[in-house]
Amino acid sequence: MTRFRLAAVLAASLAGFATAQPPADAISEARQRQLLADQKAAAEVQTALLDADAARANPAKAAQRLRAAQQSIDLSAAISAETRQRLTAQLQARLAAVEGRPVANTGARPDPAAPGVKGAQKAAIEAMQAEVKEVREGVEKIVRLRDQNNTAEADRTAAALAQKYPTNPGVLALGQRDSFATALADSRAFTELQAKRLNMAQNNLMASNIPAVQDVEFPKDWKDRTGKRSNEVKLTDREKQLISALDRAVTVNLKDQPLEYALQELSTAMDAKLLVDEKSLRDLDLDLKKNVSLSARGLSGRTALRQLLSAQGLTFVIRDQEIQIVTVERSRDLLTTRVYYLGDLIQGLGPTGGAPQWGPFLDFQQTQANAKLLIDSIKSSVDPLAWQGNGGAGTVTFHVPSMSLIVRASSEVHAALGGRLYGR
Repeated sequence: MTRFRLAAVLAASLAGFATAQPPADAISEARQRQLLADQKAAAEVQTALLDADAARANPAKAAQRLRAAQQSIDLSAAISAETRQRLTAQLQARLAAVEGRPVANTGARPDPAAPGVKGAQKAAIEAMQAEVKEVREGVEKIVRLRDQNNTAEADRTAAALAQKYPTNPGVLALGQRDSFATALADSRAFTELQAKRLNMAQNNLMASNIPAVQDVEFPKDWKDRTGKRSNEVKLTDREKQLISALDRAVTVNLKDQPLEYALQELSTAMDAKLLVDEKSLRDLDLDLKKNVSLSARGLSGRTALRQLLSAQGLTFVIRDQEIQIVTVERSRDLLTTRVYYLGDLIQGLGPTGGAPQWGPFLDFQQTQANAKLLIDSIKSSVDPLAWQGNGGAGTVTFHVPSMSLIVRASSEVHAALGGRLYGR
């Protein structure tokens, strides 16, 4: 009996403890359920958008899939109002695109104060124009009165202008010089300039509000201005003869012959003198009696000479209207740096032709790739042995801000490069 009573008391105490536990937070559970419902609805809408993209060849089917997703959103009571509004906007925008309907812009609203601001700006411009006109007419009147020796009336007119427009620079100029005639001339010139600039600013503002007819509009004198720009290297008649000699095809076959003899053979084949810098030979401790070999069949004299000299640490430049043979290190001091604009050749080309379509990052990558392709082409086709890495001292660098190539090379290389780039 005692044992039964003890068990009954224990059961009652446990039951009392269970009923004393606080209930679960119903608000947190509801929020959790709503969050899960929002996530599920967003996933369903994304699936519907993907299905519509897949069925874009069949607009009716795509529209049907989007409407079904919209109906599901409308009938769902578990999602939040913010999620319902956001998902509905996505579905309606895609549905409008599929059906070819315009979509109302729910974003930025017009500034209600904009008309007032524009009206104030217009009034300020009109007041400025009226002030410029009145001051200019007043100054012209003073000039006429001074020419008629009516000084008193001219002084009264100047005083009236100073009282009405005390901060106008044209009016202030009337009293800044000891000579009234000089001050009057300065004031007259300033008011004319002020009126001219104001009209130009007004015309530019009006022109900027007119839509462009084409993608790009150039100034009327654009052709004349660009025609004055030239990257052509100015060469003397003698330098042109030397370049022609270097471009002449030669055939030379030498084996174990003195360097001096090989240079003489090339000089004869090109019909051009070759001047050897004695200091360059001393710097390299090079003897012209050293045996060399050269096999050139139908090569240009330029290539054959580069091939012969590069093996000895030498190169050539056209200087003082002669072909001079110097060390590669010394030739760096004799090179010329020129800039070649290439923006119209490397921008907006290729599969990513334009930042508006593909984004600025891909467009920049394509521009860089085009520039590298052009540089490699220059180094392989314009006197290849004249560039660094091939035994020469010339360099080509792409300057991104100006979209230009910065080329450091000899004058004959610049002449050849200008012909390749600009068709000269």
